[in-house]
Amino acid sequence: MRLFVFISKMVYACLIGILFFTKITLQASTPTSTYYVGAVVEYFPFSNGTNSSAIINENAKNYIKFINTAYENDVDIIVFPESSLIMKLRTNSSDRNYDLYTSSYIPDPEDNKVPCNDSSSNVLPAIGSISCAAKQYSMYVVINVIEEVNCTGDKCPENGHLLYNTNVVFDRNGAVIARYRKWNLYGEPKLNRTEKPELSYFHSDFNVTFGQFICFDILFKTPALNLVKDNNITDILFSNHWFSELPYLTSNAIQSGYSFNYDLNFLGSGFNTPSTGSGGSGIYAGRDGVIKNIWSEKRINAMIIAKIPKIINGRREYLLNRYDAKTIVFSSSEIPTINGSEPVPQMELMKDNLKAYKTVILKQHTGIQNSTLCNNGFCCHFNIQTEHRKNLIRPKLNYYRHRLAVFNGVRSFESGNTNGIEVCSIVACTNLTLKSCSRRLKINSKIVNPIIFHSIIISGKFENSQNVSRFPLSLTYNMNQLKVSDFEFTTNKFNATHNEIRYVLTKPHDDLMTFAIYGRNFTGDGLPKTLPPKKKKHLNQV
Repeated sequence: MRLFVFISKMVYACLIGILFFTKITLQASTPTSTYYVGAVVEYFPFSNGTNSSAIINENAKNYIKFINTAYENDVDIIVFPESSLIMKLRTNSSDRNYDLYTSSYIPDPEDNKVPCNDSSSNVLPAIGSISCAAKQYSMYVVINVIEEVNCTGDKCPENGHLLYNTNVVFDRNGAVIARYRKWNLYGEPKLNRTEKPELSYFHSDFNVTFGQFICFDILFKTPALNLVKDNNITDILFSNHWFSELPYLTSNAIQSGYSFNYDLNFLGSGFNTPSTGSGGSGIYAGRDGVIKNIWSEKRINAMIIAKIPKIINGRREYLLNRYDAKTIVFSSSEIPTINGSEPVPQMELMKDNLKAYKTVILKQHTGIQNSTLCNNGFCCHFNIQTEHRKNLIRPKLNYYRHRLAVFNGVRSFESGNTNGIEVCSIVACTNLTLKSCSRRLKINSKIVNPIIFHSIIISGKFENSQNVSRFPLSLTYNMNQLKVSDFEFTTNKFNATHNEIRYVLTKPHDDLMTFAIYGRNFTGDGLPKTLPPKKKKHLNQV
């Protein structure tokens, strides 16, 4: 342990040396300006070796390089991904020693403590160096750590320490001003939850109130719904290590859908590892759509920087210009975490099991198709105008087919969670089988697009409840989201208990992967998952 501390202090001194020659930037955004400059990082972390101290400090050095580049672009606030500084283990092992050695105490935000050059703060040296970077570059910095908290009493672990998946926010002076402990853990059995949720938000010196949560939290009432409804939040900071899943839960689709639904600015920073379906970062402006995002089939270290319109009295006064946004991709010499050949040719995505869904194959023809599908008393109406270009279909050429898919029930996740879901959707399939609707064609194969969707109207009567959150979800074949000018999503009162929701494709598309009204029914959380209907046995009459 002494060697660990000694090495950490030596590297800490080197990190501070890097910062010594930097100058302090002027504040890019003021309280009266109509926009601020935000940055999100897509990061493939350093993870080689068994020396946990060296791994953490190497990632901290790379963080400071990102911050330096952000400083050169007048960034006010930068967000880093979940678990990319301190690599936490996602195993079922009961051994917590690794997490304990790589965890850190975090000062209470109420103390306004600046860990930079303050040994009394008891933070890991790497975290102290990031505090120094926030101070030197006069920038808000959001990082994710494993937080260690001393614990005494009957309910405490044997080693006397609680471990949390925690987001930490440093202000322009390097002070810890906000801390959020992840409430909805995903495959993190060695980490703890607080006795009750601790919502986290803060007000910046450029007059924007930010809320924050982590990864899987985005799918839950607490904190994702309660935080924004109860605290006048206009902007969300989102650190994630997401495992994207077809046909619905890809990282950028969820970020975009959440931002649109609540009309919030959203800064999402993603952990990049295509071999596990991890990646996807973006900056979103609510009903004004995607400002810029990243989806990379290959390993990448990159940063999005954008002018983000402030929401003032419910409106964005700054005229959004997407050409102001930029994506900076770092070479292997700048951020040396990527080497060798790519382990996978494209992002390896998880696959949802659609056996419990009510589905029908969409006919491949030119014309209008009307259909109503119901699942467990929940009905969705489809009005679809398609054009089928048979002449494009040739031997050895691949193309997508489509299904209508409806679900009202409870699904399970690999983490063991079960959660209530309601979905009205059109999904792409690689062939005519149901299981192919959770798969992609190989991006380096020869693909044609014979189906053009000229218009789609998905509608239904949905229960008006505070326990359900619904948003539009879209994906194209290249895993992008539809432009907001290409669709309409409306909710209108139908009667005292139900609303009518309509999701309308307003511009033709021949590259539609997913088009869905996706709902989370929180009342189904924790219930047994919905099983597929049993196949009827046909008995021969005697």
